[in-house]
Amino acid sequence: MVNRRRSAEAALLIGCCILASVLFSFDLTPFNNHEDPSLSSSPAPELQRYLLAKAKRRTPKGSIKTTSSSASVRSWANNHLEPVTVTPDPSRETVLFWHIPKSGGTTTKAIYECLHQTLASRVGSLPKFGHDKDEEIVAFHPWRDNGPTYVNVDTSSPEGILHAEEMGLVPSGLADLIVTGYIGFAIEHLYDDAHKGRVLVTFRHPVERLVSKFYYLQTA
Repeated sequence: MVNRRRSAEAALLIGCCILASVLFSFDLTPFNNHEDPSLSSSPAPELQRYLLAKAKRRTPKGSIKTTSSSASVRSWANNHLEPVTVTPDPSRETVLFWHIPKSGGTTTKAIYECLHQTLASRVGSLPKFGHDKDEEIVAFHPWRDNGPTYVNVDTSSPEGILHAEEMGLVPSGLADLIVTGYIGFAIEHLYDDAHKGRVLVTFRHPVERLVSKFYYLQTA
């Protein structure tokens, strides 16, 4: 087992080294200077395009044109999420957890369960719990009365998210945490101007995540 683990880690490290050598083979010289690019005496073509685009953003009077910070944000994110400058208000916000595989998602859900929060994920729609055919949205205890609480929806797939939208998951206020891997799709369909949310995500080093997934797939 130890030898297999070492072989897997060695293969991953070799792959990362190859990827790094390919990336650094590109000419990044024009942007390696930490000073203002406009101070370069002989700008490269990439830098010339940068300066030209920068000049176009200036007004005729020479001042830099300012644009709204929301211009570069997708409309559904700008309209459906609370800005980070706004103090969280659990009474009117529903947290959306972006679940990246092998990046602490199970731990995050366990913390919310220990805090007696209500979750919306795949669990609530499993047929063995008898709520997969419900026509109304409800929160229930899948295992025991004093156990974790789940909503009878499936937010782990686009189809499940659309069904949760039809059932009014966010407007119902039942869920304290919505778990999904389809972050953009969920924000666009579950939230609106009147029911905004806040996104939570945990990241993990990509190499460690791949090693963890490699061993997980051998027993999953």
